[in-house]
Amino acid sequence: MKYTLKREDFIKAFEFSVKYHLDPKKTSSTRTAGSARGLGGVLDSFMHGKLVEIGVAKILNSLKPSKTFELDFSIKPTNDAKNDPDIVKITESNHSREPNVYTEIKHITKSDRYLGLTTEQFTTAKKMSRNKEVYIIGAYLENSGKEAKNKKDDVLGVFLKTETSNSLLGDFSEIGEMSVVIDYVISGKELEKNGLEFKQGSLFYETEIFVEAGPMAVKAIDAKILKKISEIKNGELKPYMQIEQNALPSFIRPIKIMGYIEVYEKKNDKSSMQFIRCISDTLIENDFLGKFYLKAGNTYLFDMCTIGRNPSLDRNNIWIAKRSVGYLQEKGRLESTEKNLKSLADQI
Repeated sequence: MKYTLKREDFIKAFEFSVKYHLDPKKTSSTRTAGSARGLGGVLDSFMHGKLVEIGVAKILNSLKPSKTFELDFSIKPTNDAKNDPDIVKITESNHSREPNVYTEIKHITKSDRYLGLTTEQFTTAKKMSRNKEVYIIGAYLENSGKEAKNKKDDVLGVFLKTETSNSLLGDFSEIGEMSVVIDYVISGKELEKNGLEFKQGSLFYETEIFVEAGPMAVKAIDAKILKKISEIKNGELKPYMQIEQNALPSFIRPIKIMGYIEVYEKKNDKSSMQFIRCISDTLIENDFLGKFYLKAGNTYLFDMCTIGRNPSLDRNNIWIAKRSVGYLQEKGRLESTEKNLKSLADQI
């Protein structure tokens, strides 16, 4: 589920971005903030996504060499841009046809907390699929085995290094070091069955809610400065909010404890924090977040925190917690990524 990018892939992504920028019908502002955007901004916005789409199509072709998977590189009117699938045509036995499934390819990062779509995207995908299956593919760019996050992995810099002889570009990565990796493939039915709706204006929550506590918290518990509020043996942990005026997210109940823990609280006028000390090895299970394995003798912060400076969501979303994918596969609620990808390649 990995494809090493080639020079021609970069050229294709670059040419599409330039044509988009030069199209007089396209706005020169960003989609969300509305600020001015020049060619550099357009290249930065579109090259990553197009390279990921190219990589996914090449991976599908490696699974099904008898099929050619054609991506949408046409410049459409703004109102129509969201409606078509990312794979728009299949060529098989010298015959071109429409695909039999609807594919949505998303450029993601490995550190994403959730997978899924905005509610608008999902509604559109189901409508445009005309009762065909919908598949969502999440893929990221990688540099020689590590996610491409370093400045030297900037795709425009990598491309310009190949196309020019400017010595200033020498520190950028080589094209042959850059790959597209498929992280997950889920069907629309799986998203509908297992996804949770996060409404516009609700909060964007961290999913790793149990993190090892720092030494000061451990010392405070040892010195009996923090109040022990409960002991739980094979029961249920009552959730709380660190910022009391915020409502609990719907996914947090129930939190099942299989083991023996003590719960401590640090409280002031505006907030409350809870710590868990594991008396035994403990398995914690939540239907949305999956499983957490905590070690005997360790102390953990039960951290229901939000992400980002402005954690308020600006769109309606339907999401699955990314950390729960293995758990859902174990429960038989999600197929494996490999099986879904093969099904997509066969059906399309």
